[in-house]
Amino acid sequence: MIGGLRSRVVLQQRAITPDTGGGGVDAWTTLATVWAEIIPLAQAERGEAEQTRAGGAFDITIRYRSDVTSDLRVLYLNAPLAIRSVIDVDNRHRWLQLHCEVDGGD
Repeated sequence: MIGGLRSRVVLQQRAITPDTGGGGVDAWTTLATVWAEIIPLAQAERGEAEQTRAGGAFDITIRYRSDVTSDLRVLYLNAPLAIRSVIDVDNRHRWLQLHCEVDGGD
């Protein structure tokens, strides 16, 4: 599995930044940058970068982290991916599999 972790992805969390009007602005901040294995789920005859820009789904495997939830998102090839599910592979706290889809909204 370790040999498959060839891509760098950024885990981001939502944060509210105060604005000058007393309210807040929704923004995403970096939680961590990690190595990942990226598996496109709808593999047409296009590369991962093209699929990410066009939309699609991915299974992303990373080393286990206790702070990863579906409230986070993944930034891959500068495209935000919404985390739809987080699976602790074999329930051994070694690997997480994230089922992600291109996030159309910010």
